[in-house]
Amino acid sequence: MHVAFAVLPAVGAVRAHGTGGISLPLALVTAAVIVGIYVIGSRVALHRGEAGRSARTDLLLPSRGWVLALALVWMASTFISSAFVWIAFPLFFLVLFALGRVTGPLAMGAVALWAVVAPLLAEEPRSLAIGEVLGPVVGAAFSLIAHAVYRRLLIETDRNRQLVAQLRAAQSELADSERRKGVAEERQRLAHDIHDTLAQGLNSIVLLSRGARTTHPEAAESFSRIEDTARENLADARRLVRDLADRAPRTTLEQALRGVISRAEMLGESPRWELRIDGTPRELAPAQVETLHRAAQSLVANVQQHAEAQRCVLTLAWWPGRVSLDVVDDGCGFDPSAPTTRHDGGDGLRLLRTRLCRAGGSVAIDSAPGEGTTVGLTLPTHTQESDA
Repeated sequence: MHVAFAVLPAVGAVRAHGTGGISLPLALVTAAVIVGIYVIGSRVALHRGEAGRSARTDLLLPSRGWVLALALVWMASTFISSAFVWIAFPLFFLVLFALGRVTGPLAMGAVALWAVVAPLLAEEPRSLAIGEVLGPVVGAAFSLIAHAVYRRLLIETDRNRQLVAQLRAAQSELADSERRKGVAEERQRLAHDIHDTLAQGLNSIVLLSRGARTTHPEAAESFSRIEDTARENLADARRLVRDLADRAPRTTLEQALRGVISRAEMLGESPRWELRIDGTPRELAPAQVETLHRAAQSLVANVQQHAEAQRCVLTLAWWPGRVSLDVVDDGCGFDPSAPTTRHDGGDGLRLLRTRLCRAGGSVAIDSAPGEGTTVGLTLPTHTQESDA
């Protein structure tokens, strides 16, 4: 593109002066204006489209105002000399990039039409040569095909970028989960070691000192101090064992859900996410937190991949004896009773039902084509509360 806008105006100026009889200063000034507008625009008017925008236009977009100004100057230059007509070829691409999928081809057709009739406006009335007609038409057709192919590559690149971002988020989550699991396992190992060695040794000291106090009454006071000290240290050791076993790093359900939303927002794409909390949070068993955490991940991934939603709300509600999680989006919806025939998956909801069923919970789905989707998850908490 840069080369085309450097070479074609220069060639046009030379031809305008050599064969068109245009004065050299006027031809050079015309070429310089075209090149100058292009250089300024290419430096300040290009902007990067937001993530996910490639479905509507291109990732790298020229400013519409800049392209319009460039097109108007080019049209004016063709009145000076028809030698500048061939600048239409790189202009085809800029028009397609700037104006999107519908307006772009229409505007490109207008540019091609102007390129055909411009020689008649700039010179004495005459018949057009076949090359003067076919050149812009073939160039426009080639530009349209090339732009379609390039745009498709951009869409695939953007999709791959999103997949890489999701993969990195999953890897980060897996690494964090493995770290927490490693810490918990190390705490359990230490608890077992303390219980099997230090605690048992202190318990033996208590028993031995108690027997020695009876056998050696003259040293009963000393043995009593030994027994009391060992008993106190045994209590500390047992308390340490309980702390190591019970205080393994845990993530609350609210923290886990906020982490799911945070990772979804890192992708920088629709929908807008919101987490609502109703009721007084209670402590859940790690297995219950894990169940709802994984379920939320699956539902959020479904919204990202299939819903085409603008907004999604996760509501965590605490009820007597149960906890519920509702995921509501305003997307395209679907028919829950229809058989799944998609090639991109479809086992997610079935696996979700299986996961919740194993945990004693339930799944409710309310959706219809064009009316969004609501998925409600319910999990009993009475077991954890009774244990507490």
